Amino acid sequence: RFTAERRCQIAAVAREAYLAAEPSPPWVRPYGDAALDVAYRLARHAGTLTEEFYVQVVNDEPPAGLHPLDWVEVVGIVVAVVPPVAFARAVGMPIPSLPQPTPGPPTGHEAAELAPAELNWVPVAAPADRVASVVQALSALPAEFDNLWQLAAAQYMSDAQMDDPLWNRGTLSRPQMELVAGRLSLLRQCFF
Repeated sequence: RFTAERRCQIAAVAREAYLAAEPSPPWVRPYGDAALDVAYRLARHAGTLTEEFYVQVVNDEPPAGLHPLDWVEVVGIVVAVVPPVAFARAVGMPIPSLPQPTPGPPTGHEAAELAPAELNWVPVAAPADRVASVVQALSALPAEFDNLWQLAAAQYMSDAQMDDPLWNRGTLSRPQMELVAGRLSLLRQCFF
């Protein structure tokens, strides 16, 4: 949906928002551009996102508004950018740089059939609501969905491993991993 150049612009805003020493308050839309404003708010103030805000953004006309699938893509970009930045900052490593955009049009790949979801604000791949909301959230855009699971496998565990309550990497036990994940979710105000 977005060009590579636009995706890099959204990624830069997400990184900037997360690292900002004096961030804008969540109700401010500092860019006047919905994709950038949503990226900023998601990266810095995720706990303040509401369905009311989502509805307002998708009902506004561009540049103040976004198509629901553009919202999905922005979320996919932000969730790919912020965790590595947060990790690097937490362990005192250099902040990762963003890639240079590649030329060419966006792929435009969408799920073959979309459905409204009770568990999510955004449309998802049909059939809806057969899996957890966090699992189906990016399913309308297969590339974002696949990227989310690649990140999950590297930073947490793969979707197949989630089905096994005894799985572990050989370091923390599964209950210990869930305790850490739950605590981080609480600290980051990431509730689902």
